Amino acid sequence: MPDSTAPSRQSKKAHRRNDVPSEPLGLQAWLVLGGFAFLAAMLGGSSRPDALQMAFLRPLAALFFIPALWHLRTRQVQEAWLPVLLLAALALWMALQLVPLPPSIWHSLPGRAVVAEIDALLGEADRWRPLSLVPSRTVNALASLAVPASALLLALAYRMRGVHLLLMIASVGVLDAALGLGQVITGRSSPLYFYEVTNRGSPVGVLANENHSAVLSAVSLLAIARLAIGARALEAPQWARFVYVPAYVLVLLAVLVSGSRAGIALAGLAILVTALIAWHAVRSSSSQSRSAHRAESAPRPRLLLGAFAVAIALMVAAFFLLERTPAFEDLLARNAFEDLRARIWPSLTEMMSTFWFLGSGFGSFEEVYHIFEPTALLLPSYVNQAHNDWAQLVIEGGLPAIALLVILLGWIASTIRQLFARGGQSMQRALFWMALIAILAAASIVDYPLRTPIFQVLGVWLLVVLARDRSAAR
Repeated sequence: MPDSTAPSRQSKKAHRRNDVPSEPLGLQAWLVLGGFAFLAAMLGGSSRPDALQMAFLRPLAALFFIPALWHLRTRQVQEAWLPVLLLAALALWMALQLVPLPPSIWHSLPGRAVVAEIDALLGEADRWRPLSLVPSRTVNALASLAVPASALLLALAYRMRGVHLLLMIASVGVLDAALGLGQVITGRSSPLYFYEVTNRGSPVGVLANENHSAVLSAVSLLAIARLAIGARALEAPQWARFVYVPAYVLVLLAVLVSGSRAGIALAGLAILVTALIAWHAVRSSSSQSRSAHRAESAPRPRLLLGAFAVAIALMVAAFFLLERTPAFEDLLARNAFEDLRARIWPSLTEMMSTFWFLGSGFGSFEEVYHIFEPTALLLPSYVNQAHNDWAQLVIEGGLPAIALLVILLGWIASTIRQLFARGGQSMQRALFWMALIAILAAASIVDYPLRTPIFQVLGVWLLVVLARDRSAAR
């Protein structure tokens, strides 16, 4: 009689082959990658170039190039060649923005008229200048790539499986949530706040901005959900499967007590997609059970899914009813900062129309904005970022940066399409990636989470996971 469990074992072996690599992950890899993730989490939560932590993070991150390059092989780079190529192209474009140009060329570039007039008044009309209007900030932006570059090369050099990278991401999210809840408990003067410029009184966790922390929580919810739902197929230890539920609840608690309305909305999307992926997984499991004449085992996953959904719904409802969700209470309120975001939009569109071709230089937005800032918006506070990363990328990077972004988005869309076409467990992965991209894209419309080093690290690791999924789908 043929063994009815053989197809299941074969599918698990195929899953492990597709997840790369087949050899077990050594202790050295865990120590190096874990140490790097902890370093990025504890020092990489701010996007400000003057944050003291940056002076330690970048040189320490650069040291990780040594083990990465020592273990790196050409075949490993080929596994995620597009992210590597795009990061190298971005670094090259930043470097080119620092190359001095002859005055005849530089003065003819859009947005340089004011500086050209000042040069003429100072008798320096013949001075060679780089493409960047603020070269020091562009040098800083170029140096900041050491962190995501180290993260990317480490993941490839040690051939980290997708599940291991997701575990790293989920762990950072849990650390951020636990620290954020500790900050709320210990108050505004808590020593758990790491940055001078931060949202004191709010659960910012390892970051400096409560909105960025909420976005990280939403990403973590998706990562934990994918790990939990795929635990059986990955043959995870039994104890590990029981860790995911309390981790999910902890991260969700941090979102509920935050003051980030965007975080509440993004976490809601993450919960919705979690339920959708879980429903698809349960339905697939039930179909396999019926085909193997084991239909009696199907109700248990459905019962567990239903119990978990009810528990999450009751917890969220309790927070709302007890008025313990500041973000939800202020959902319809409009504060002065949001009004400022809307008022600077005409200036942003003018800057985009001026610098769309070659850009003003990466990192130059804060200084260049002063040229376009209307008199009516002169305030004691200042605008240090566009709070719309899509617009700021166009302003600082111009057409070359837009081209790199289009290539990346096209690669992501192509991978999601392949996952959908394959169906089965790949369908669950496609839903995961659609929700993840939607969260990061929506957050970048009103903020700039991907400008923080920790998000850059998690971002390149997610791209490696996506490359693994793409190989599996093919």
